Amino acid sequence: MRKNLKTRNQHIILMTCIVLLSVFTHSLRDIPKYYKNMAYVGSFNAIYYLLCRRHLVWDFAPNGIHWLVIRFIYTLIITPLIVLIFLSKMPRERVRQVSYIIRWTIIASIVEYVAHKKKLILYSHGWNIYWSGLIYVKMFVCSHLFSKRPLITLALSTVSTAFYILKFKVPILVNHRSKYFEPLVDFYYHTFLEDIFGDKKRKRRKLRY
Repeated sequence: MRKNLKTRNQHIILMTCIVLLSVFTHSLRDIPKYYKNMAYVGSFNAIYYLLCRRHLVWDFAPNGIHWLVIRFIYTLIITPLIVLIFLSKMPRERVRQVSYIIRWTIIASIVEYVAHKKKLILYSHGWNIYWSGLIYVKMFVCSHLFSKRPLITLALSTVSTAFYILKFKVPILVNHRSKYFEPLVDFYYHTFLEDIFGDKKRKRRKLRY
């Protein structure tokens, strides 16, 4: 219980820092200018949870917070705010834009690495911080490109999504009977049951090797 409370507080601190950063950098005033870019990023985050709901390669540890709430906040509020801050300070020169994107990618990757070590973000199915770094490159580049070339950006995002689906062998099931049992499966994956039986499975795998 104490560990769950600590993780929940860390989530709240991280969220609060992002919100305060958007306030202090005066990025919120640029929402009318970049709301489409924010919606684009939020939409693809939501698509990830839709397509990979039974094969999540990364997810936020919801300790102390309902999993739907924490996903909603990060997907539709926190991540779009990060993109807003990023775009609001984007330099105009091409060379400076490249270094700016690299700098943001490094910072975002370091923050996620620390969050992963703190058990705020969980990886599975072969995902690691290097793949997250590539996602950050994609997010920052495409969110910037979306303002000028929205159709090309959407096409590139669709292709990259297909690549990750194939790379991490995400099962895409349509009209499958298992959909009727989704509430029970969600209950398993987001309660203490997954911790109990998941640990047992991992221990059995270790013994085999």
